[in-house]
Amino acid sequence: MGYPPFFFGLRMTDILRNIFLTRHGDLRVVWRMMLFLLIASTVALAGGFLIQAVSVQSEAAVMILALGSVALATLVMTRFVNRKPFTAVGLALHPGVVRDFSMGCLLGFLMMAGIFAVEYGLGFVSVAWRGLGPVDLLKIGGGSALLFALSALFEELAFRGYLFQTLMQGITFLPATLVFSVFFALAHTGNPNTTVLAIINVGLAGAWLSFAYMKTRSLWLPIGLHLSWNFSQTTVFSFPTSGIEFSGRSLLELSQSGPDWITGGKFGPEGGILATLALVLCIAHVLKSSMYRTPEGFVTLDSLEDILPVDGGKGGVA
Repeated sequence: MGYPPFFFGLRMTDILRNIFLTRHGDLRVVWRMMLFLLIASTVALAGGFLIQAVSVQSEAAVMILALGSVALATLVMTRFVNRKPFTAVGLALHPGVVRDFSMGCLLGFLMMAGIFAVEYGLGFVSVAWRGLGPVDLLKIGGGSALLFALSALFEELAFRGYLFQTLMQGITFLPATLVFSVFFALAHTGNPNTTVLAIINVGLAGAWLSFAYMKTRSLWLPIGLHLSWNFSQTTVFSFPTSGIEFSGRSLLELSQSGPDWITGGKFGPEGGILATLALVLCIAHVLKSSMYRTPEGFVTLDSLEDILPVDGGKGGVA
């Protein structure tokens, strides 16, 4: 005996509902991630056509477009799917923001300073002052700081923001960290002068920044680490960064020798064992130190309650 047509229709409705929604009526993790990627890629593609149409050729413009596409996708998903504020992805202005960001900047600088000091002590690097005047110093330093700040904010929103935190809800923190560390490493495989150790270190850096997020449930510490690491590496100590020579953004003239497995060679310190040691030591410090902690009373993406009204503010929260 077959099922009546209305019963078959009800079963199909239930099947489709179960495919897209959880038993609580929330969009499933995989569909949230795919919708985020669709929004971000659509905005980036449209913005790319616009930049080409007006013939803009600028690192800052490209970075602003990338950051804007990820930020807009984050805003749409947090507000209309998760019913949380944009800041729930780790950008809340809690009392520990200045401490976390400042400590991130300090740690990133100390890590790179340590790598430089070891290489200098071993005779693997020599430096000479470029003879820059005050205006050039301000132009190079300020321009580099702005570019690397935009880059750090974009990469943290892209790799430790909505997508990462949504996947955490589905498969927990450590598996999500592994997945996104692999993605972070793969995103750098097209860089010049890439080596196996360099890709391993980039993946380790992804884990380093993920642990920094998880310890504080905030992106301010990883943003500070990311910004300072790149700025110190490129501008202060004048190394290649991720295989790229930023000669116009360096304060020094640097000459390098020694084994590539120690120094990283043309990829920069990120391709050497010294960076591996620095990353492992910093991960241990962040995990063990009581200085970094999750503040109480601020909303995260996986907060149990919805805090934004879904009925225009007349009937409470969902």
